[in-house]
Amino acid sequence: MKKLLMFFAMVMTSITMMAQSQFYVILKDGSGASYPENIVDSLTFNDQNGAKIYGFEDLAKSIAQLRREVDSLKGIMSILAVDTSSYIHEYVDLGLPSGTLWATCNVGAKKPSDYGYYICWGETGPKSNYGQISGRWNGEDRASLRSKGVIDQYFNLTSQYDAATVLWGEEWRTPTGEELEELVRYCRQDWVPEDGGYGVCGIKFTSISNGKNIFIPCAGMKRNNEDVMVGSRGYYMSATSEGSFATDLYLSQESVNIGSRSVNQGIPIRAVRKRANDRPFVDPNDTIINGHAYVDLGLPSGTLWATLNIGADSVQNVGNRYLWGFPSTDIPFDAENGWKGASLDHLVQYNVTDSTGTLLADRDAATESWGGQWRMPTHEECEELLANCETEFVTYKGTLCCKVTGRNGHVMYVPSTDDNGCSAWSSSIYSTTNDTRSYTFHIFNPELIEDWTNDFAERNKLLPIRPVVNR
Repeated sequence: MKKLLMFFAMVMTSITMMAQSQFYVILKDGSGASYPENIVDSLTFNDQNGAKIYGFEDLAKSIAQLRREVDSLKGIMSILAVDTSSYIHEYVDLGLPSGTLWATCNVGAKKPSDYGYYICWGETGPKSNYGQISGRWNGEDRASLRSKGVIDQYFNLTSQYDAATVLWGEEWRTPTGEELEELVRYCRQDWVPEDGGYGVCGIKFTSISNGKNIFIPCAGMKRNNEDVMVGSRGYYMSATSEGSFATDLYLSQESVNIGSRSVNQGIPIRAVRKRANDRPFVDPNDTIINGHAYVDLGLPSGTLWATLNIGADSVQNVGNRYLWGFPSTDIPFDAENGWKGASLDHLVQYNVTDSTGTLLADRDAATESWGGQWRMPTHEECEELLANCETEFVTYKGTLCCKVTGRNGHVMYVPSTDDNGCSAWSSSIYSTTNDTRSYTFHIFNPELIEDWTNDFAERNKLLPIRPVVNR
């Protein structure tokens, strides 16, 4: 106990000398936690396993309270420099493909069963008012949030607006929507009742690769200044913006899924970090080309597929539709049939395709719109994608999409373009002897059509485009 008291006293001495202060609690069993001084009210000791910190109204009160608790401690206390970013907050390696490490407790919690802080998206701490329009970023769209530096090019919170980073240090952050999906995809979810060992209801996520697990309690939310679904439902914030909503993780006894939550609602955060020397899950130097994001699905050719269609601002959005061989959505009135009746010789003669029937760069909408090395996929690249990835139709953020999963576990979503499935143009003509059709990247909805192969379409059809790029 004496060592513990000395530790607290030394920390308090350092607090008086530093602008941004933290209280550090180290228990006899080796576990620990840290708390910002502005949320601590008082400090008391118990007789079992160390100290409990409850929070201080102000720094002066905290020092006075500490002095009363440790008045037997004499002498000069040296300042202790503590790097808490690596060990104060424990984490578990679930063996996820991205290398993401998940905290064992919520932000603001002392143990896995604690609910922790309730925080509105884009804010950096708990508050007293969770009114209907109390969120700082209520009514802001992605463009506005991006211009103000709240989100990055992936629509994820930047560090200064990320509560996990602000409260726990630069190694920690709020998980992205993709990382929530990864947790659900690569872990088994088991409902834990109130008498299941944690004292509260929640979900245990157990890794399918290494058997390790984390427990996430059903902490409910704060909405309209009321506690909602506490103990029966869980809502966990992601860093990913959807405008006035943000992607979240939903937990209940019946289901675990990814949804969205209003930025006005206070919900918990389960923070994440990375293994040392691992590439970040979203690396601006590695996953953006010419301002557009891609996903590496581990294809043999190394082809990288864009995460969005041309003209789309989200994966649910189909984006712009084009006639094949016309790089602009502004179609001349006399070109309504496109290149429907053009033979290969005709297409070559008018500099539309090369001799193999592949669109030239200035006729490629992806190259013209996105620049750089972006282009429309060839027929062969569409075939490669379908041959090396799993596909399933899911409702993603309220929209029917095809979820394409590579052998490396990375995921791409393609929104449905019609009742039959997902379609987009390739850069390849269907046949050197057919004057009307070109290949499409097409995934059929198995509930309607059993054939899951590439398709073709008449060249005067308006379809979206999902670009590709090579390393």
